[in-house]
Amino acid sequence: MEQKMYWKNGFYDVPIDGAVEITKRYWQELLDGQSSGLVIVENEKGYPILKGYEPTLLELKARKIAELQAYDSSESVNSFSIGNVSGWLNKSTRVGLMNSISIERESGRPETTIWLNDAKLVLSIEKAIDMLQQIELYALACYHTTQGHIKAINQLETKEEIEAYNFKTGYPGKLSFFG
Repeated sequence: MEQKMYWKNGFYDVPIDGAVEITKRYWQELLDGQSSGLVIVENEKGYPILKGYEPTLLELKARKIAELQAYDSSESVNSFSIGNVSGWLNKSTRVGLMNSISIERESGRPETTIWLNDAKLVLSIEKAIDMLQQIELYALACYHTTQGHIKAINQLETKEEIEAYNFKTGYPGKLSFFG
């Protein structure tokens, strides 16, 4: 005779008040299903069954925002080119470069060096400052676009709207400078 298990909002190996009886084999099927991502829920009679997990609207929004933030941090957004060299300078690097280049300008230097990945770029001070200002304005526009998408995603009301939302729109065109 097969050993029995009991279910009432959880598994028991002894009967408890209001529990339903299940076989040990079915108990194992439920655990295996749960391990593969399914959820154990009760049917209308209180019997445990497996069901696919349905994320909440909040979880779907969080997932969509995480995808947006990954896109915002990717080369699809964070990239510019100088001649045939492309790359990105993060905020702290841009601020540091602007500070250093301003000091170079005050000391009378006509040129500065900027490293973009492993490429050494020698630019006039004025061109370098102009380029950094344009990159900063581009980064700011991208930030505002991303924040607008986050707000829009948080205002969506259905699973279908969240899944269909295209956050890759509205970003400014990438900057391209000539060395």
